[in-house]
Amino acid sequence: MLNVIGIDIGSVALSLAVVNAGGAVVHSSYKFHRGAIAETLREMLDEVDIKTTGGIAMTASGPDILQDVYRCDAQIAMIAAVKKYHEQAGSILFVGGENFGLITFNEKGEYERFRSNTSCAAGTGSFLDQQARRLNLKSIETLSTIAFCNQDSTPKIATRCAVFAKTDLIHAQQEGYSIGQISDGLCEGLARNVIDTLITETGVREPLILAGGVSMNTAVVKHLTGLLKAEPVIDEYAHLYGAIGAALLFMEVATPLPLSLKTWDELFVRQEREKSYGYPPLQLELSSYPDFSSYLSYHHRPSNSRAAIEVDIYRPLEKQLDVYLGLDIGSTSTKAVLIDSANNVLAGFYTQTAGAPLKAVQAIFEAVDDISQKHGCSFTFNGVGTTGSGRKFIGRIINADLIIDEITAHARAAYELNNEADTIIEIGGQDAKFTTMKNGMVTFSVMNNVCAAGTGSFIEEQALKLDVSLTEYAGRAMNSPSPVSSDRCTVFMERDINNYLTEGYTVDEVLASVLHSVCENYLAKVAVEAAIGQNICFQGATARNRALVAAFEHRLKKSIFVSPFCHLTGALGSALILSENAVAHSSFRGLALHRENIPVENEVCELCHNNCKINKVTVQGETVAFGFLCGRDYDTRRYIGKSKIHYDLMREHKRAFPPPEKPAAYKKPIRIGLPHALHLAEEMPLWKHFFATLGVETVSSENLKTAIKTGKKLAEAEFCAPLSAYFGHVNYLADKCDYIFLPFYLEAQKQKDEDYRYYCYYTQFAPSIAAGMKSIRQKHKVIMPVIDHQSFQSRIELFSILKAILNTGYWEIYNAYEAALSCYQEGRKNLLNIYEREKTADDKISVALLGRPYAVMQNSMNKGIPDIFGAMDIKAFYQDMLPVDKEDLTEIAPLLKRVHWNHAARILKASLYIARTPGLYPVYVTSFKCSPDAFILEYFKRIMDKYSKPYLVLELDEHDSNVGYETRIEAAVRSFNNHHKNKNLRLLPSRLLPLNSPSTSKIKDKTLLFPSFDPINSRLMEAVFIREGIDARTVPLTEKTIQRGLRTNTGQCLPVNLIAQSYMDYIEENLLDPAQTVGWIFDSHVACNIRVFPQQIKGIMEATGNGMEKVGVYVGNMSLSELSMQASIETYFAHMFGGILRRIGCKIRPYEKEKGLTDRVLAQSVTLLYNTLLGGRSKDDDLARVIGMFKKIETAPGTRPKVAIFGDLYARDNDVFNQGLIHCIEEYGGEVITTPFNEFAKLIASPYMRRWFMEGSFKDVIFTKTLITLVNQLEKSYYRIFNEILDEPALASDIDYRKIYEHFDVTVQHYGESADNLLKIASLMQHHPDLALFVQTNPAFCCAGLVTEAMAARIEEFTGVPVITLNYDGTGKNINSRVSPYIRFPRKNTIARGKGN
Repeated sequence: MLNVIGIDIGSVALSLAVVNAGGAVVHSSYKFHRGAIAETLREMLDEVDIKTTGGIAMTASGPDILQDVYRCDAQIAMIAAVKKYHEQAGSILFVGGENFGLITFNEKGEYERFRSNTSCAAGTGSFLDQQARRLNLKSIETLSTIAFCNQDSTPKIATRCAVFAKTDLIHAQQEGYSIGQISDGLCEGLARNVIDTLITETGVREPLILAGGVSMNTAVVKHLTGLLKAEPVIDEYAHLYGAIGAALLFMEVATPLPLSLKTWDELFVRQEREKSYGYPPLQLELSSYPDFSSYLSYHHRPSNSRAAIEVDIYRPLEKQLDVYLGLDIGSTSTKAVLIDSANNVLAGFYTQTAGAPLKAVQAIFEAVDDISQKHGCSFTFNGVGTTGSGRKFIGRIINADLIIDEITAHARAAYELNNEADTIIEIGGQDAKFTTMKNGMVTFSVMNNVCAAGTGSFIEEQALKLDVSLTEYAGRAMNSPSPVSSDRCTVFMERDINNYLTEGYTVDEVLASVLHSVCENYLAKVAVEAAIGQNICFQGATARNRALVAAFEHRLKKSIFVSPFCHLTGALGSALILSENAVAHSSFRGLALHRENIPVENEVCELCHNNCKINKVTVQGETVAFGFLCGRDYDTRRYIGKSKIHYDLMREHKRAFPPPEKPAAYKKPIRIGLPHALHLAEEMPLWKHFFATLGVETVSSENLKTAIKTGKKLAEAEFCAPLSAYFGHVNYLADKCDYIFLPFYLEAQKQKDEDYRYYCYYTQFAPSIAAGMKSIRQKHKVIMPVIDHQSFQSRIELFSILKAILNTGYWEIYNAYEAALSCYQEGRKNLLNIYEREKTADDKISVALLGRPYAVMQNSMNKGIPDIFGAMDIKAFYQDMLPVDKEDLTEIAPLLKRVHWNHAARILKASLYIARTPGLYPVYVTSFKCSPDAFILEYFKRIMDKYSKPYLVLELDEHDSNVGYETRIEAAVRSFNNHHKNKNLRLLPSRLLPLNSPSTSKIKDKTLLFPSFDPINSRLMEAVFIREGIDARTVPLTEKTIQRGLRTNTGQCLPVNLIAQSYMDYIEENLLDPAQTVGWIFDSHVACNIRVFPQQIKGIMEATGNGMEKVGVYVGNMSLSELSMQASIETYFAHMFGGILRRIGCKIRPYEKEKGLTDRVLAQSVTLLYNTLLGGRSKDDDLARVIGMFKKIETAPGTRPKVAIFGDLYARDNDVFNQGLIHCIEEYGGEVITTPFNEFAKLIASPYMRRWFMEGSFKDVIFTKTLITLVNQLEKSYYRIFNEILDEPALASDIDYRKIYEHFDVTVQHYGESADNLLKIASLMQHHPDLALFVQTNPAFCCAGLVTEAMAARIEEFTGVPVITLNYDGTGKNINSRVSPYIRFPRKNTIARGKGN
């Protein structure tokens, strides 16, 4: 009997299983491929006898390196293996190299759903592999072993993202945790992250089968078992399920037959793929580069078994030397420099921190001592200084004379090395910094916030995976051209490496590609490119990579200065500052510390609610402790509170709103819960006053500390921290009150000349999502009015909801509301008075915190940022304290007109006030994944740049440590002080960008570029433009455009970047004159991000420069109504014809006998109808020709599971962006149901006209009604023609939207795609009661899609049909494969149909 080989290629490992006819594994192999996929697979196949092999199967997750083999979906393969080896399976949890997921089966054993990680790869096998190298461990197996053996406590390490893990790893190292404890903490964090991401409040269905490479990690399995309180089932083949399942699936469809191969080599694809390069060969042409030679260089091997220390002696040493010692204790490396009193560099030391900063410093002290002994010289230390992430911890232990933030230290070194330096590029092991300076003083600095991608560790990890040492990296990358790689995440970069190597790119080309990614990441996400000067210093150990310097030179077209001491500049700067301050009598404990055993102990201070984690060492008989937020010494056994006369922002802000008097007894026997989150947190004083006046007891969640953690599990989607916290607050109140107050905040008060002031899209729908949580829904206890303090309707609604609950009359409620509102407004006036009273004198600086009040002004959210400023004796104000209303805002009036968000507008107004106010400096506090801030930050920066004012941006994330914030704040304060005291430092950036990024209304005599939302509809709309006399061109989207467009994305909806990039690429490729070219984008005034697309597209082009700033942006209507009524009618038919052509294609293509014929006919039909819409032809005649062509296509009888697609139109209909979703679904065995845009527009017309009527937009109501009436008459004959094939009516547009909205706790005042999706889903169910699956397409960072994803469970309950969301972030491959199991294992729907009736 012949065997079948199953192969599963993952991002880091390759598994192979030989399975016999009975399904038993007769041979298996599992190896890490490190990018050499083909070579590793050859080695594994050589272990198998080709003569006994009757078939080869491979999962589709891997690259196409084998020819004529059976390919299958990886998830289906895994299910096949599990079903083979386990009689029962409630769920399958797999954790692989790049992703993890949970497959759930229902009580009948049917496939139920699949949940997986998002675009971030933290918490996967690759992530652990990365951390193992970070800790200087040999492999992930070593990490697993020492973690499993750990018996001590573990540090809490956030493994949701590399940058969070980095911060917590540093913190754990500083606290003295052992490598075993840290490794165990990482494994525990990974297990916790997997569970938090995948396991909902309903728990996990057992038996739970564990699969994937991480199933071999005993430490992770230990923690999964403990956290789940269930024993996962693991067998010896758990890591091979993908390969085994592939073989089993092969045997289901084919009989094993002898192979025609003589050798395994014949199996591999041999054809050379054409290589496409994004970058020319790397060369240094403008910059000189040091050779890094020294007087004497060697490696010192420390006695404590630490990593070797690079020692460089730069000049002969005298017998007696007075020296300054600078130490830079970084997250990955520790450096030291000795200088003499004349500032000459005597010696430099470089070693790996490797998770133990104290031991690294002791090893350096030993190396210094060794020099003293071997060279017969005696060092007298005039001063010792520390910098870097471990500066405070080490500084306290060694008794450093100065503890200096690293940005200041690097700036001082740069000035010493090149006194004309104005810009510092500094890329460290796990962070990156950008600094501008003048005359040696920092004028501006910023550190990376979002991700650890693009740092020194990033480069090192890729080199290790390619088996290239860092010493040979630069030499191999130089003179190599390269393709464009992802810069988003180190784990996803690994996937690109694998793909490129498979496609025939050389290792050297891939190495060069990594360096270009680092450069692009730095310039897009760290640096302010417009502020880069002419004298650039590149510092940090990464500057020793000549090829990376060449990448920056190529990109910036400027000379880059690199010092021979570039890797030591932090330590050098510390030593120079000591010398500059003439420190003479050092308190340094001495080099002898390297001989001492200095254990680090941990304890928790419980003197106050801070519960500070303290690390304590006893050195030379003295106890040194570090980590007290209140500032007390270890011997002070009491909390050191803030001085009563000391200004405290949080205290003053709270005092501005006096609490209501508590009644002796409550009149109403009702208790109402007030979630202290989002807009309710800001208005808490108002609602407490309101309910107190009514005699109602309230309970709030103000002191809840675990809201984010709880909320993340409840949210069902990856929201920002404030929104996740909201769900946690609501859930906390579920059993503590009779009703929970969940008001809708949709729009704030508008000022004169303002069109819209919407609240954030997420927060508009937050009550709807919260009300759908099972803990809330089961009790039917929510109060959900729409709140608009200026609206009489709002008061009526509040009364209508509360009258029955409180048994209260209208006037009592009205008077309580007015009294509460009056008190609240008085409190807001008090805030302005605080600023006037407390603003600082001319000689001192103060800061203004910008951001959303529910993030900045909540102690549970703001990471103690106000306290950090307070500890530095710097007054911090919040933006609502500033007298912004008195400011002349003319300068940014067009920007404020385009921006439709309330908080964003408030931030921009405050920014202008701060920019103009001497001594007041802005600190913008944003949240990770805050979509509106991703747009607004750019214009905040432009305002500050225009006024030459430094600023600080802090991003709130979920980890507990505030170490990263302290460093950024210390450096920022230094630049603020420098700016305030030295007017000659106030330089304007070399290229100021406009504040308003205006659009244009002129398209006549211009070339109009139109985005390819949909290759069919967009092409037909091009014809409508041309018919109107406009030179319109539909601009295609390409893979290259996606890769280039990602460079400008910092959290915005991805389509805006891709549209801007596609326009620029088209202009370049077609040699168009930018000044005579206009890009089209549609207008919108829903609360999502589309409204600011025109601003953002223009802004991207302005920032790109090179003539692109001359491209105009035209803001039009989707209906083209601004052109003419006829254009609107023709546009309607363009959407109708395009949408129905797509529908016909989806109906015929799955059943066509001649593969590819439907697509050819579709292309011919689009060309024909394009000519029709140009004018002068009969639509009826041309449609009849089109139908005639489709009728000739022969089809085979049959039925398939129906899959309805909905979601963002760009992700839904652009086949390049969604990776050919429709064709994928058809390949998996499904039939796609689409909704033509014209039918969708009519479906949502009624609720939109109702909203417009309520808003007084009567013109929009009249126009829409007229257009619909007109096209309804015209389209009847066309539907008759189309129905010769379709034989089905148009999607019902008379659906009862009120009933649908009510079911999902949505109001008619809600604007946006999330509300529209509910109507579309209900209508599709009414039209296609046999649907098997809903697929939502969502581009990265799309607000509306994320809200719908959070509602998916309720939608599934409502329809009985599974809902999955496909998130396209421009980097992932095989995203559509998630659909495959739902089609392979369609679920029987038992819920009654026609719910939309």
